[in-house]
Amino acid sequence: MESKRPAWIEQRVSSHILSIPPYVPGKPVAELTRELGIPEAIKLASNENSLGPSPLAIKAIEDYLIHSSVYPESSGPELRSTIASRFHVPPDSIILGNGSDEIMEMVAHVFLQPGEEAVMAENAFSMYRICTQAFGGKAVRVALRDYRSDLAAMAEAVTERTRLVFLAVPNNPTGTIVSRGEFESFVQHLSKSRLLLVLDEAYREFVSELDCPSGRDYVGGPLPVLVLRTFSKIYGLAGLRVGYGIGDPWLIELLNRVRPPFNVNALAQAAAAAALNDVEHVERSLTMVRSGMEYIVRKLNEMGLKTIPSQANFVSFCCSTDAKPLYEALLREGVIVRHLGSFGMEKCIRVTVGRDAENRRFVEALKETLPRRR
Repeated sequence: MESKRPAWIEQRVSSHILSIPPYVPGKPVAELTRELGIPEAIKLASNENSLGPSPLAIKAIEDYLIHSSVYPESSGPELRSTIASRFHVPPDSIILGNGSDEIMEMVAHVFLQPGEEAVMAENAFSMYRICTQAFGGKAVRVALRDYRSDLAAMAEAVTERTRLVFLAVPNNPTGTIVSRGEFESFVQHLSKSRLLLVLDEAYREFVSELDCPSGRDYVGGPLPVLVLRTFSKIYGLAGLRVGYGIGDPWLIELLNRVRPPFNVNALAQAAAAAALNDVEHVERSLTMVRSGMEYIVRKLNEMGLKTIPSQANFVSFCCSTDAKPLYEALLREGVIVRHLGSFGMEKCIRVTVGRDAENRRFVEALKETLPRRR
């Protein structure tokens, strides 16, 4: 139903809220079925794990269902202890979030006052900008260089008003990383300023390049660093919405002051703890992604499409013109991918690596539509 907001809203709602464009998610299969009546569509748009969740996570949910009438322990001590053991840090270095993007919101709430700045890449996860603007901050966006985060330019963008720097390694939607040497120079430069580096490692488990920094190594150094990770990607728990942050205990204590009570539900906590210990499921997921990535990239290159080298579970490719018509043509073939217009990359499409049959269906649909849309 079309709705027109009252005129007085302009005077009652903060201008920085009115200026925020809504987040654009990947189109769900059910929505495509309702709109176009296409049965058996596949979704390769949101970087989900096509293998689904770990069997151990499913069992943990089933076992906990009987306790669903009881609130969970608010801070999630058991899951935090499991994560802490994995990273060899104390449990009070861990905070849980209803997805890692909720922790980004906590960070902006604590560190930003109106008019203060957060530096981020221009073509990156839109929640960095949304969280910044939601608290009256200014998002300072720095262009990528060869589809990679330009750390030197980001460092130069820092001013006395900068309070936060958001950096994703790998970056979404490009899948690109930075080298350890580049990152260490970046950290050294930032340590001269009084700010927090938020390192988003949502896709870190997929990285095979050895010369890639791991945020855990930089927690506790002269520069305050908060490392964000999630159970939505390699662990296949996107629907349960559970992420976590690793940082100095003093930082976690500050964030807990604005963390909503019971923000991560009990089923999510139980499933995440079980999933973290299912090494075999993680290995199966990595094998699927790496094999599928090689196949998709090879087929895209054979079709003359430029791919962006990715260390995540997706690959983006670019056309010579706006890729939205190609995206829409693929929808009509029952294949949901992600047009990157909302990321400021109108000529590009991102496709999640799925199971073999899903990858083949995407390639065949692309072969059918590309000659008409190139």
